[in-house]
Amino acid sequence: MSAMRFFIFLMMVSFGLFSSQKVQAQKPNHKRHIIKFDLAPIFVGEFMPYYEYVFKKKISAEIGLGFVTDNYLMNFVQESNIAQTRIQKMGPAFSLAARYYPYIVGDLIYCTAALKFRRYREAYQQFSTSGELEENIEYNQRIIPRLGLGYHRFFDQHFLIDLSVNIGLGFEKEFKQMMAKPTSNYFLHFGIGCKLAYAF
Repeated sequence: MSAMRFFIFLMMVSFGLFSSQKVQAQKPNHKRHIIKFDLAPIFVGEFMPYYEYVFKKKISAEIGLGFVTDNYLMNFVQESNIAQTRIQKMGPAFSLAARYYPYIVGDLIYCTAALKFRRYREAYQQFSTSGELEENIEYNQRIIPRLGLGYHRFFDQHFLIDLSVNIGLGFEKEFKQMMAKPTSNYFLHFGIGCKLAYAF
C-alpha cells in the first residue's frame, strides 16, 4: 500500500512539474520593450503613452510623455465660482519611473519609484481699455514623487495589462491672474494605474 501511495505521489509531482513547464513555455520570453497607454489618469485630464525597457537583472526603466487638458475629477468634486472667462489650454506632462521585478523579469509583481509632472494651463481673457481682447496664461503645476506596487498580467505573448497603486507627496504651484505671485502648496497623493500594453 505504501508503494502505491508513493507511486501516486510521484505521478502527481511529475504532472505538476510538466504543467509548470507548460505554463512557463506559454509565458512571454522576457520581452524587453513595452508600449503602454494608461486609462486611469484620463479622469484628471492626462493623456500619456509610455515606453518601458526591461533590463536583464529584473530592473526596468519607464518614461511617459504626453499632455493634460482639464482636471475633470476635481471639477466634478469641487464647485467653481470662477466666471467663464477662461479657456482651457493643453499643458505638458511627463513621467519617469524605475521598476524592480522580484520574481520574473518584466512579469507578475513589481515595485516602482516614479516622478510625475503635470502643468494645467488656462487662458484668462479680458478686454483692455482700448477694446482689444487680451489673453494671459494661468497655470497649476504639480510635481509628484511617489512609490507603488504593480502587477503585470499577460493575455498572450504580446498583449498585457499593467495594474498599479501608488502613494506620494505632491508639490503644487499655482498662478492666477488676480495673484501678485504664484502660491505653493503640498498634498498627499494616492493614485491608481490601468495600462493597456503591448510587449515585443
